[in-house]
Amino acid sequence: MTDTCPPNCAHCAENPDHQSAHQAVVEALQVMGAYPEASEDEIVQLLQARGYSAIVAEKLNAFVPSALSWPLLKRLGVEGFVGHFIAFDDNDQEVQIPVSSQHYFTAALMLAYNTLEDGWSEELPHSTFVSVTQKSPEMNAANKVLNQGGSLEGGTIGPLQLFRLSASEVLGQASS
Repeated sequence: MTDTCPPNCAHCAENPDHQSAHQAVVEALQVMGAYPEASEDEIVQLLQARGYSAIVAEKLNAFVPSALSWPLLKRLGVEGFVGHFIAFDDNDQEVQIPVSSQHYFTAALMLAYNTLEDGWSEELPHSTFVSVTQKSPEMNAANKVLNQGGSLEGGTIGPLQLFRLSASEVLGQASS
């Protein structure tokens, strides 16, 4: 997968500033909220139609649902969150990528925490929050435990594994 946008494209920045990452997260939420039944492929295509590169669209597709689920899972009793994602390199070896290095994830996480503290907003309405968190693998696993009568109290969430992006793409080292 390669980016096809010109250099310095605000939609495709390898290391966006917080404001750019926040705006991308808000746009991803608009797409995900407007199309709650859309597949991952459809979400990525819709984000690309808004001008995002394939790699950034994939990052938003993966990170936004997961980031939104973390504060909710914390409120449900989860105590530990692994501080990295797992992606695979060209030799199919696992690469641990720090969560803090991914601005789209941290911007979505901040928005989720602020929303749960301050209330629903135009940026993140309740219906969008519910439909987007249901797309996260973390929430899916938690719901299975809860539906079987289990508890999340004291639990730990393992690392998100990224299968649609290589480690070099996540780290911004993909060739263009």
